Amino acid sequence: MHVLLISCYDLGHQPFALASASAHLLKRGHRVECMDLAVQEFDREKVLKADLIGISIPMHTAMCLGIKAGERIKAIKPGIHLCYFGLYASLNEQDLLSNVGDAVIGGEFEGPLADYIDGLETGDLNSLGVSLDQCLRKPNLSRQEFVTPVRSLLPPLEDYSKLMIPGHGEKLVGSTQTSRGCAHRCRHCPIPSVYEGRLRLVQEQVVLDDIDNLVEMGAEHISFGDPDFLNGVKYSLGIVRAMNDKHSDLSFDITAKVEHLLEYPEVLCELGSLGCLFVISAVETVDDRILEYLDKGHTRNDVIVALQNTRKAGIHLKPSLLPFTPWTTMSGYLDLLDFIEEHDLIYHVDPVHYSIRLLLPPRSKLLGISELSAVVGEMSKEDLVYEWKHPDARVDELQKRIALIVESSIENEEDSPTIFARIKAVARGREASFLEAVTEADDFFLPVESRPPAFSESWFC
Repeated sequence: MHVLLISCYDLGHQPFALASASAHLLKRGHRVECMDLAVQEFDREKVLKADLIGISIPMHTAMCLGIKAGERIKAIKPGIHLCYFGLYASLNEQDLLSNVGDAVIGGEFEGPLADYIDGLETGDLNSLGVSLDQCLRKPNLSRQEFVTPVRSLLPPLEDYSKLMIPGHGEKLVGSTQTSRGCAHRCRHCPIPSVYEGRLRLVQEQVVLDDIDNLVEMGAEHISFGDPDFLNGVKYSLGIVRAMNDKHSDLSFDITAKVEHLLEYPEVLCELGSLGCLFVISAVETVDDRILEYLDKGHTRNDVIVALQNTRKAGIHLKPSLLPFTPWTTMSGYLDLLDFIEEHDLIYHVDPVHYSIRLLLPPRSKLLGISELSAVVGEMSKEDLVYEWKHPDARVDELQKRIALIVESSIENEEDSPTIFARIKAVARGREASFLEAVTEADDFFLPVESRPPAFSESWFC
């Protein structure tokens, strides 16, 4: 079959999901084309040539964009088979199938996607030993043999987000994964709703071969897209050791939970020596009460220790935040900003994180908390999340104002301290003009050599 695979958004990186799925389908003898709408124009001709189109939806933003792409595709070619695959496919199965989707495949999607397409071609899914229900509805959590991702069908790395290193220019970034799923069950995270605490590893040689290919394409930095790189710490460490043996000039970044940053200080030191520049960690908030609701497994004081451990290892800690929840207070938001200022994290926080509001997708673990029943409303048919209103209307209004500040500031290419100063002024109940914010931001500036590396575009969940 002639298959078109589409990605709409993957955190600014060349999408691993499309490269991996392409490899599996090519191995089965299918013809494959790719289209990444994050960096490419919609190609009508590719749609018309395809027998089946698969749309990758690894996160909420990608899903919203993917639904719009699906509607456009069906308008052009109504009879095309349209399959959604990835983490958010399982979470939104009913809505996707009742809208424009003909199939959804969640979890470890590569094998079931290839089986589904084989079955469509032969006209008999059951002949493959794969029932329609197994293939299209229940997330596949079985361990699978990966195939080295095929990157040649995707746009070049130059088209994607770069790594900006203050005082040293920029690097081309390649993104890969050593694992999917997660051993943890944070209540606000969509991963436990699909994987239920399971971890699935990509075979070591597949990862290393993928890194070799990315280096050949020009990658100077590898961004590991694992939900938590330290879930399988010995396995992950072995991969970066092997990577460093062959590509000693490569730098890299990882994502890891705060509790792992406390648990493995020696590992952090080795990762730093092997080229790890920064670790993204879902700090979310420094309010212990909210952290308990989210079941994050860490406290405010733990974040302070994690900062000490990463700094000792020569690694920057870049917190991701979830500042607006039904339990957020006006004073709590200010306390979070004070914490960021006190611990010199202004350059480490991507400004978009100051405005992020809790998402409640279908099957969210948070929906089981009785305290939420009074604030949660109906499912939004447009965004496919449960709507909620904060009991204190001032908090919702603050979130909207912060979101507008962040959006305009990024468009105007304002620096992090100025954005922070504007946000803090609004959180304190006053407006700050640009010039006032610049003046107030003087206290927040760090020398260039102390600023952390950062990707050239903001990322969203």
